[in-house]
Amino acid sequence: MEHPIQLKRWFKEPRYAWFILLFFWIFGFVGSIGRFVLAYYQSDITETLNMGRSFLGVTWSVSILIGALSAPLGGWLVDRYGYKLVIIFSSLLGTLSSTIILLATNPIGYFLGFGICSGLAGIGATTGYVIISDWFNHHRAKALMILGSAGSLGLAILTPVFVSNKSWLNWTGAYWILFVIGVVFIPLTLLFVRERKQTAEETEAQADAARKDETVQAGFADKMRILFGYLNNRVIMAVALSLFTCGFGMGTVEMHLMAIHQHAHVNVALFTASLSLLGVLELAGGFVFSYLMDRLNRAAALSALFIMRVAAFVILFMHWDATPLLFSLIFGASYLGAIPGGILLASESLKSNQKFGLQSGVLLMVHQLGGVLAGIAGGANYDLLHNYQLLIGINVALSTITAIAYFLIYRYQISSNRRHPTAEVQSV
Repeated sequence: MEHPIQLKRWFKEPRYAWFILLFFWIFGFVGSIGRFVLAYYQSDITETLNMGRSFLGVTWSVSILIGALSAPLGGWLVDRYGYKLVIIFSSLLGTLSSTIILLATNPIGYFLGFGICSGLAGIGATTGYVIISDWFNHHRAKALMILGSAGSLGLAILTPVFVSNKSWLNWTGAYWILFVIGVVFIPLTLLFVRERKQTAEETEAQADAARKDETVQAGFADKMRILFGYLNNRVIMAVALSLFTCGFGMGTVEMHLMAIHQHAHVNVALFTASLSLLGVLELAGGFVFSYLMDRLNRAAALSALFIMRVAAFVILFMHWDATPLLFSLIFGASYLGAIPGGILLASESLKSNQKFGLQSGVLLMVHQLGGVLAGIAGGANYDLLHNYQLLIGINVALSTITAIAYFLIYRYQISSNRRHPTAEVQSV
């Protein structure tokens, strides 16, 4: 029998669904502190712990890599034990991460806390999607959009708070806040988070789907042969390049943008405004590009997106007075469109009988690999040359090549449609 709050409905969804969405949105909002604490306090952390920025870059990259590898494990655990247990375990690892960083104030402690434990906390990465799918039937896309907005709005709103209070709110204070958030979140999750009980029809449907998957599952050699066959698909290769470029840009911005502005001695007020603008434009740009990709040729829209990134990184390379605001405006608008647009374009390039699960997983791993390399490259660039110009230049080159690749895909699709006006171009 369902709990009474689960039976009452708002906008065709259980009232509890909206409650649990608000619950995770609030903690996602305040938890966004962890997104910028390492990037903003880089110089302070390196001075306090007496280590170079290369070490910080490697630590961040290890965390990203472990998180990427932990996500599939977390998904398997969710299927086996439910998302509540995985959320609690992930939160325990996140709280342990803050605890180690605060108690072991040395490079090894920071590597263990941030690089290892924070990365392992990535087992909870899939839980938000599962919760939305579990509780929402009519407004899943809206709910996912609302949940995803927590991080961007957190960056926009909380960054000025930390920047304006840096004199007393230092990096250890930020980790104390993250520790308290974890301590509060775990018991509240135990009290309030419930998993929806499946109906008999849903349970039987899942069992049928599992039996069907077992009968059609190919052997490992067959899967590898199919995977290598996809390497001849120029769209998938272009998307792989674009996701690597996107990941490299993500690593540059998430890990090094604040340090780049600090190194350029950007005015504090301008610095704060640019970071807030970046968070707002991430959200707005995601809506705009999702709208355009539904109405324009996807390859053309993605080519335009990466042209925007070329312009953004050229502006960042020049270090003009208006660079912080201009970069946040242009790059922020293009930040959230590359991954869903690329994945969608790649899936549409396959024939109707070709599965895309394995390929999408590989493409997302390529994206994470780009972020890992950017984290390492930025730290090495600063330690060797005492600037970030080479890192920014690599972003300009990669974005240029990717924009050209998508434009060539667009031209090919146009010419194919002219030769076969009634046929849909599936595989190019």
